[in-house]
Order: sequence, then C-alpha cells, then structure tokens
Amino acid sequence: MWKRTIGVMARLLDQHDGIGIYGLNLLRELLALDPATRYVVFLQTAETQDQFAAFRNADVQVLPARSKLYWDQVAVPLAARRARVDLIFNPKFSIPFRTNLPCVFVQQGSDWYVNPGNYAWWDKLYIRLMLPLYSRKAARTLSISQATLDDLARYTNIDVSTSVVSYAGVGSNFTPERDPAALARFQAQHRLPERFILTVARTLHGAFRNAPAYPGGNTERLVRGYRKYRQQGGELPLVVAGKRIEEYLRSQGFSDADLADVRFIGFVPNTELHLAYQLADCFITATLCESFGIPIVEALATGCPAIVPTTCASPEVAGGAARLIDPRDEGDIAAGLAEVTGSETLRREMREKGLRRAQALTWRRTAERTLEVFDELVPLARSPAQYRVAN
Repeated sequence: MWKRTIGVMARLLDQHDGIGIYGLNLLRELLALDPATRYVVFLQTAETQDQFAAFRNADVQVLPARSKLYWDQVAVPLAARRARVDLIFNPKFSIPFRTNLPCVFVQQGSDWYVNPGNYAWWDKLYIRLMLPLYSRKAARTLSISQATLDDLARYTNIDVSTSVVSYAGVGSNFTPERDPAALARFQAQHRLPERFILTVARTLHGAFRNAPAYPGGNTERLVRGYRKYRQQGGELPLVVAGKRIEEYLRSQGFSDADLADVRFIGFVPNTELHLAYQLADCFITATLCESFGIPIVEALATGCPAIVPTTCASPEVAGGAARLIDPRDEGDIAAGLAEVTGSETLRREMREKGLRRAQALTWRRTAERTLEVFDELVPLARSPAQYRVAN
C-alpha cells in the first residue's frame, strides 16, 4: 500500500519552544503533502501522540527511554528496523550511528560557535564533538537558514556544500486578519495599553523546568536600549511576552526604575500570540544570533512592523522588510525604536513589505524542500511536482 516509509525522530515535540513548534508544523505539512508515504513518528513520551490522529499515513510509536542518548542511538534504530523504515529523519540535529539506513537531519543553528559564551562547557563540548560526526553520518542535511550554513563553514570543518536551505514557517493563525472580540479579550486579560512596543523574549536555555539562563536573548541590552528611548522622548510602553523574564531581569540587578513602563505578560501560548502582534505598534527583538527567528516571521505575517538584529540570520529572514539594529549597541536600539514608533508612514510601508515577505516563508514550502531531499534518497514512483504547491 505504502510507496515508502519514513521514520521521524520526534522527541523534539516535547519541547514547548521554537524548535518544538518547528517540528510539529513541519511534520503536519509532510503528512498532508505526502499521503503515499507512511510516516512512523517516534516519540519519547506520549504527550503529543494525539497530534496526528487525523492523518491516516501517520503511525505514532512511543519509545520510552532512560536518556536522550539511549533513545537516539538504541531505541530509534531498533524501532526503525522493526517498522521497515526506508529513511530516518530528525528535524533536530542528531541521528543514530548504528544503522545502514540513509539519515537526514536539520542544521538548527550555529550560536554555539558564534557566541560560545552563551553556553555551558558541557553543551559546547557535546556540539563540537557530535555535530561534525552527525554531519558526516548523514546522507544529506537541511538547514534552517543560509546564515547557519555560512557560520558552520566559517567556524567548523563541517562540509555544508550539499546542504539544502529549507527555512521555517509560521502558524496559520499569524495573519493580518483581525478578530475584534478576541483582540479586546486579550487586551483586557493582560491589561495592555492602547499602544505599545512588543518583544517576545527568551532568557532560559530551553523550556524545561530549572533551565539555566541564556545570555543570548540579550534582554538586558534591549531593556537598557528601551530606557534610552524613553529618556530621549519616546512615549510608548514596552510589553514583554516570555517565561520568567521579569524574574530574570531582577536577578541581574534591574530595579523598579529600570523597569518603569515595562509590562511583563508572561508566557503566551502560540495559539494566542498572534493577538499580541496585531495589537502592537511594532515588534522588536535584539537576540545576539537567530538561526532563523520564528518571532520575526510571526510579526511580519501579522502586519506588525519589525525591528530585528543585524546578526546571523535575522536580515536574511526579514528580507529587507524590517528595520535593522546592532543588538550590542543600546543607542542603536533606542534609535530604531524612535524611528519606527515616530512615523505612521514608515510603519505602514513596513507592514506592506512584511506581509509580502511572509508569503515566501511558509511551512508548506519548508515541507516541499524537505520532500525534495527525501525523493532524492528514497524515490517515489511519482514526480515531486505532484506534491509541490506554488506559494
């Protein structure tokens, strides 16, 4: 019945962060676009096992394991053999070594090399030891952005010459289409002002409990840049969405005066986050190295003017539709905020450019590029043009 079987290493779906969103949306699109292929979805826990119930070509298998290493290197290859898998795919960046099956994974970033100070020594040791080995083992790799490949070529000896840039996308709820009642409820729930600047911040390594601090979010400089903006006459408050951001900033010595006019609304589910972008005058992120930056595309897709860093993949993803800032320069952060918030004409132009740019960055297109690689390695008895959909 099935023309091929793809095994998907999907333990990343347990992560309630950007990489978990990436894995879930990509897998859903693959299942929808490729009905002739059986996808065996290997999970480490049962938390997301019902996410694919609507797809008849999804075979979900939960493989409990005492560690991630055991799951990757023992549980998955054994289960793949039992399921008669033709190819193993990991949307993250590990693959089993003890298998003769072709393996494909996604190069999800380069920040370990670009900003090594953001990571503990054991994280850096693991990446520097294992990522080159995974890359050599893989039949092909995909990449979240061209900037990631450029960084890997610059800082490592990993061969990225045949890697395919597949990008990422944005959820279907991130559109400029507004629901006035939903917007009013969200605004009231979070006690949001009529006009504000929005940032979606991260100060932790991962979404798990007791996660260590992540300096690469650069939230300290962003807030200090915002203070300069206010001191120089800027009027709009700053709304911060993200888990435990205020707690983190106060642990770094920020006082009530430092955080005046800053409203922390905590973690906002992805199913509601589009409402924050739609209400905001503009969005800003000052992260030190985005390997893609899903919040950037979320802002563009909702028509929210975006201010993004000059570093890593942010300019590539924004595609000329955003105001660029140096994330290490608080004065430049303040200047970017003043320029964008001070001109409705500029914001209108940025909205139009952002909406056009977002049309090129969809989960459908990411899945198409991924399927092109699958077809090279395990061909179907049909043309790839049969699943390709123009955007």
